[in-house]
Amino acid sequence: MRFPKAFWLLWCGQALNRVGSLAPAFLVLYLEQEHLVGSRTTPLLVGLFGMGVLASSLVGGALADAIGPRRTIIGAQPVAVVTALLYLVTTNTAALCALALVTGFLSAVDRPASAGLIYEIVPRADFERAYSLYLVGFNVGMSLSPVLSGFLLAYSPPLLFFVWAVGSSLYALLLAGLPKDERATGRQETRAPVLREAARSMAEPFRSPVLAGFLGLTFLMACIYLQVNSTLPLGMRGAGMSPGEVGIVLAVNAVASVVLLPLAPRVARRMREEVPLALSALAIAVGFGLNAFAHSVPGFIVATLVWTLGEVLWAPTSAGFVANRAPEGKVSTYQGSMFFAWNTAAVAGGPLGLVVAGAFGYSTLWLSVLVLGLAVTCGFKALVKVPGFRPSPAVTAPVSPDRVHVP
Repeated sequence: MRFPKAFWLLWCGQALNRVGSLAPAFLVLYLEQEHLVGSRTTPLLVGLFGMGVLASSLVGGALADAIGPRRTIIGAQPVAVVTALLYLVTTNTAALCALALVTGFLSAVDRPASAGLIYEIVPRADFERAYSLYLVGFNVGMSLSPVLSGFLLAYSPPLLFFVWAVGSSLYALLLAGLPKDERATGRQETRAPVLREAARSMAEPFRSPVLAGFLGLTFLMACIYLQVNSTLPLGMRGAGMSPGEVGIVLAVNAVASVVLLPLAPRVARRMREEVPLALSALAIAVGFGLNAFAHSVPGFIVATLVWTLGEVLWAPTSAGFVANRAPEGKVSTYQGSMFFAWNTAAVAGGPLGLVVAGAFGYSTLWLSVLVLGLAVTCGFKALVKVPGFRPSPAVTAPVSPDRVHVP
């Protein structure tokens, strides 16, 4: 599995950055532990963090296509360093709320830019394979981050922000070794028209019938999957499991995804384009539906393994589906639309799941998401009938090695 040096610099940079990134849970724990905010302010901080993540999906993608993905990622890191250090000297509640919004934005602004950068630096035929490997590094970093953050919060809380600043600095330094953005260096327009065009281009994916359908289905599927961050841990606790047992079940997902992600493109390559999308939705639906029949660690592990299969199949195939339909120079913008649909589900799906579970019980919730997931599965299969499903040959043609301008 040989990829250009630039890909591995990106891989290492984002993995190190994720290890040092500050998750919203630990940000809230720090602020409450240091008595900087009260419990009434916590929901506002979490909401502002989420709004920042949501905005970064569209802005990050459009900005990457306007000024270049490398420049977008590198430019965000000094802002992250300053933001991290500001937490150490800020005590005003309004200022902390503003920092939470910025933190959420910075935590995800590089995601669509990274996808666009991978599309540029590897041959098109290897995009899904490279993106899967990229996600392995992402997941490893995200798995280690809570462990490190928990230790630092107990040992020396201010180190949370120094580690974040160091991770952001290393990210920028590693990406400085990549070739400069070709579109950015060759562009002759002034900055204002470029940014205006970027703002207009954010809506482009939503005007495509097939992508609008895909993004709507993505939102619904994410509403199911993202129960992992809200109702699933609570449901396991309600089944009598200890926090340690809940952690074991969630760790199974982390380990399985790292092991299986590199294999997913090989499986999907033999299928028609809509099939792995539908299979992903089916596995996620069945996996979360199985939670209705799980009452102990083994039962929840089986359910977790099933929806993890859907997760690892979904990640590279969905990115490839969107990239195949993006016009030249708009790959990051179109990837940003997918992250936007996914992150919108984080805002809506989690709270709705809690409402359903509270009113009707967890078994009803899991059976409801099973039915919804089966409908989403049918929706992905039906995409073949939507205008624009077949991308033009010019977009999907594999990139030949001589077009990869990377040493």
